Amino acid sequence: MPNIIIVLHTKSNTGYAIAPLETTFYKMAYALTQNAERIHFAYKNLNDGKPTSLPDGFENVIAIDNDDATTFGPALHYIKQRNVQYAFCFDLPVRSALVTLLRDAGIQRIISYWGATMSSENTGVKLLAKKMEVFLSRSKPNHFIFESEAMRHLAVQGRGVARRATSVIPTGIDTDKYHPNHADPNRLNQLFAIPAGAKVIFYSGHMEPRKGVHVIIDAALALTDEFQREDIYFLITGNKPGEELPFLQQLGNHSAKSRVIFAGYRTDLHLIMPCCTLGTIASTGWDSFPMSSIEMASCGLPLVVSSLQGLNETIEDGITGLKFPPGDHRTMAKHIVELINSPERCAAFSQAARLRAVSGFSNEHQLTRLISCCTEFFK
Repeated sequence: MPNIIIVLHTKSNTGYAIAPLETTFYKMAYALTQNAERIHFAYKNLNDGKPTSLPDGFENVIAIDNDDATTFGPALHYIKQRNVQYAFCFDLPVRSALVTLLRDAGIQRIISYWGATMSSENTGVKLLAKKMEVFLSRSKPNHFIFESEAMRHLAVQGRGVARRATSVIPTGIDTDKYHPNHADPNRLNQLFAIPAGAKVIFYSGHMEPRKGVHVIIDAALALTDEFQREDIYFLITGNKPGEELPFLQQLGNHSAKSRVIFAGYRTDLHLIMPCCTLGTIASTGWDSFPMSSIEMASCGLPLVVSSLQGLNETIEDGITGLKFPPGDHRTMAKHIVELINSPERCAAFSQAARLRAVSGFSNEHQLTRLISCCTEFFK
């Protein structure tokens, strides 16, 4: 196997879900090349230093910014000089100047891995036009990998990508790290002053509107006003400083405010999740297949999620979790109460969620599938 370059559209050390993907992509590349010197990484910029998710001493790192042509010349020289023949790119669209750059540098085959939705759905003449555009494009990758069937569906039925040029490889996580056995009955009280015996609903993710944190806040209000539950707390993580302010304003002076905790960006989520009762993702805009959903499931949390695109694939409805219409905070609150009021059902969901994560969504499953896909298309 010749040299391979992993190209990410993000800056180095972005964090969140990108870091574990970088590690997985490196392991994939090493399995393909069996030689660290044949592996190369490219980022939008290296302003935040060398990527900490890659092995210590790894130096084959460059900058390629698709929006900054001044980075193209050095990148072209780097790739040519090292005879790199294969590229594995993150979120590379069907038309991109970066594809032209890579091909000019001697890259023979390009795979694009998508962690987001590529398009909305199209039909009729518009879809036909999209298919023709993709067919005629000289600057498209050879193959596309998506994290969910919903993402692939929108690429095929929205953007016009040929289905034969696609694969679905779900996200993988460390199922040993995210494990129910890490539960400590005192941890939530020590860290967040949550009373012993409280039922805790967990969320981890971004705070942008499409992620539906405002729906979670509405559900917290409904649980107090309509269900008279003062034993249910919400632990929300992932907020950067100040991002919680609009949601605190949404809560106002309501008594539920004391039961909604914004814990910020943390590195100990694998120890916090197992101490919670349920997990939730209440997205209202597009969502792919959030890594946090598998992390929660692996920790034994039943999930209450909005019935939306890739989120539908994060649970088995009625077995590992429950779905509610996007934005419907009352149904969300109702599902939470239903599970909390039925300990046996909640325990069954917990066991099934853990089993599903281990049997199909581990790092090993994802890595094996990536290696198999790349072996087939990097020929």
